[in-house]
Amino acid sequence: MTDSSHDDKTRTTDSDAAAINQRQSAKTALFWDESFLWGLIAYETLSALDADFDLVTAADIREGALDSYDILFVPGGWASNKIKALRTDGVERIRSFVENGGSYLGFCGGAGLALAHENGLALAPIGRKPTHMRVPSFSGKIELRELASKHPMWDGIAEGSSFYAWWPGMFSVQKTDGIKILARYGEPEEGSYVADLMVEPSVDWDRHEHEYRTNLDPARIKSEPAVIETTYGAGRVLLSYLHFETPEDSLGHRVLLNMLSYLGSGKKPLSKEHAPDSQAKATPSPIVGDSAKAATATRALEATTLDLIDFGEELGLWFWRKPWIIQWLRGVRGIEYCTLYIMLRTLSGLVSEQADDNVHLRSALEEVYPLVISFTDNAKKLLELEKRAIGQGYITPLKSDDPEIQALREKLFSNAKSFGGSFKDILDKIDALVLVLLRSR
Repeated sequence: MTDSSHDDKTRTTDSDAAAINQRQSAKTALFWDESFLWGLIAYETLSALDADFDLVTAADIREGALDSYDILFVPGGWASNKIKALRTDGVERIRSFVENGGSYLGFCGGAGLALAHENGLALAPIGRKPTHMRVPSFSGKIELRELASKHPMWDGIAEGSSFYAWWPGMFSVQKTDGIKILARYGEPEEGSYVADLMVEPSVDWDRHEHEYRTNLDPARIKSEPAVIETTYGAGRVLLSYLHFETPEDSLGHRVLLNMLSYLGSGKKPLSKEHAPDSQAKATPSPIVGDSAKAATATRALEATTLDLIDFGEELGLWFWRKPWIIQWLRGVRGIEYCTLYIMLRTLSGLVSEQADDNVHLRSALEEVYPLVISFTDNAKKLLELEKRAIGQGYITPLKSDDPEIQALREKLFSNAKSFGGSFKDILDKIDALVLVLLRSR
């Protein structure tokens, strides 16, 4: 996820790495499908922490790979797309895994996936609050209060410590039977954002809520559950709308270590039918390709998408907030463009690591290359139109009275909130290549 211009590697102390080796003997399956940016972040953080983990896909899960693991870690991403990837067989495999003593750890979208709703696994007997009842666009650091002080995940963590939330959902806890609330939200730190508004004392939230036509006041989050725990059969389910794996967040990483240690403390026996490395069989077999040409192509794609990011920045539609995430204006999509660039940046870096000819990389890149070029050309047109529309009045990423804007949006992203359109088609192709190269490391 790094390059020379935007370097944000996770820093981990020797003592942190030693701690996980000493305390975590369990093996973790990191769910890859439909995670994209959040999957990369989780991968890099777990790698930096020297955790014992493998990448597993929905297909692996359907084939029984979870029998080789103690913890399933599901990072962020759209729960609706994750459940589609799993299909009915994958859903049942996860439920059986947890029911028989496995542990489920979910962050943000991974937490939402575990809940009881139309796109959920129903591992936790609670739902999520609908958009009109929550603050859907908070991002940044927020303090946690009412920590369950005796819970192992808070070992070495002080009451009121702050951690990162990135556009979180909200738990809808109607009754607490079988649910442990391990932390509640406190005050957001100054410098965090709601939509494109920086949190600071002078903000008139009532006025902006009227203007933006949505909930914005971060006071609406205060005292709401942020981290919960429940059980499903013999297994533990630990869910957080905070991203404790956020790059550079050493305190969050300590919490993640604590979580893995806690969830792995009741290790379940391995199935006789599956060896610990069975999931590796899912990696496609390499075929000959031209590694030099592949490296040139991926560098060109990385440069093309960075140029798109620069273009939006020049229009004043966003800026780099962290080396891995942009902050965008309301009315345009932002996470999609950023995700595409980070995925291609990662792919370029992985291809440059290859000493030998690799995979079906060359033919795959030949297919992806024109799609990315077409996408970025159309995206620039859309951004220019959206910039003009923002200056004329109210728009949202899903609603505009301009038919040209709507047509381009539908082509590039579909009309859904979740990832879709040609963007999703491109992202899936890149994601598949990144997975193969990560597994071949």
